[in-house]
Amino acid sequence: MRYSFAETLLSIAKKDKHVTLLTGDLGFNLFEPIQAELKDRYINAGVAEHNMITMAAGMAYAGFQPWVYSIAPFVTIKVLEELRNDICLSNRDVKIVGLGGGFDYAIAGPTHHMLNDVALMTSLPHMKVFVPGSSQDIAPMVLRMHEGKGPAYLRLTKAEKLTVSFTNYSACRKVIGGNKLTVIVLGSILNRALPAISGFKRKPDLFLVTEIPFSLPKSLIGSIMRTKKVLVIEEHVDIGGLGHYISSILHAKALKINSFDHLFAKGYISKHNGSRDFYLKENGLDKESITKTVKSLL
Repeated sequence: MRYSFAETLLSIAKKDKHVTLLTGDLGFNLFEPIQAELKDRYINAGVAEHNMITMAAGMAYAGFQPWVYSIAPFVTIKVLEELRNDICLSNRDVKIVGLGGGFDYAIAGPTHHMLNDVALMTSLPHMKVFVPGSSQDIAPMVLRMHEGKGPAYLRLTKAEKLTVSFTNYSACRKVIGGNKLTVIVLGSILNRALPAISGFKRKPDLFLVTEIPFSLPKSLIGSIMRTKKVLVIEEHVDIGGLGHYISSILHAKALKINSFDHLFAKGYISKHNGSRDFYLKENGLDKESITKTVKSLL
């Protein structure tokens, strides 16, 4: 995803001289073409994320559109006060890009994991959150962020390539059509949910959400009313994630269903470190666990 991001941003920056990129001493073997092209519009702010966010706010005030790039926890939870005070309260046009959402940084451990960024960022005024399902989403998503004014957060992961292709980008779209169950996934956990669901003869409806906030499309509302059973899957904690967002909409719209199930990141159950697959299995978010849950609901 990060390579697609770099290519897309460079293409946009060549046409829009207001676009700048700030990085927290990251981007080796990634941002060299951007650095060569943008010159003084590329800034390595060093390992000084608090300063970097405030600098970006000042640049936005001066008419630029700064894109701020670092490891996800370093541009969300670490700098939450600067995000709120310097960017969001004044609705500055600053784009935050966090690499390594969920358990992506694996063996680096909890300090480098980001399991509550959606909750944190959506709690900030004017903030829009983008969570790509695959690298195919990056180009239309970055363009959408560029054209939209105000703060936005892009949650990048190292997600594997998918065998399915997406035709039209939207905040919420149907990936697989089926019946008996409505499955809604957030972002790149799709790379575990899709193969888990594909093996069933009677497939559920599978929807991919890539933006929060968003409005439930008619196709998703129709699926929920038809199946009366909802399963939400996300590589994010329970509180403040997609599950809470969907359940609050169902309540607000008074949509009556028979069951609501939620697979989410529960944390560090064994207190051991390992690969992303290790954490996903512990948290019931691996392919086999998802398959078991879907089977029990069909």
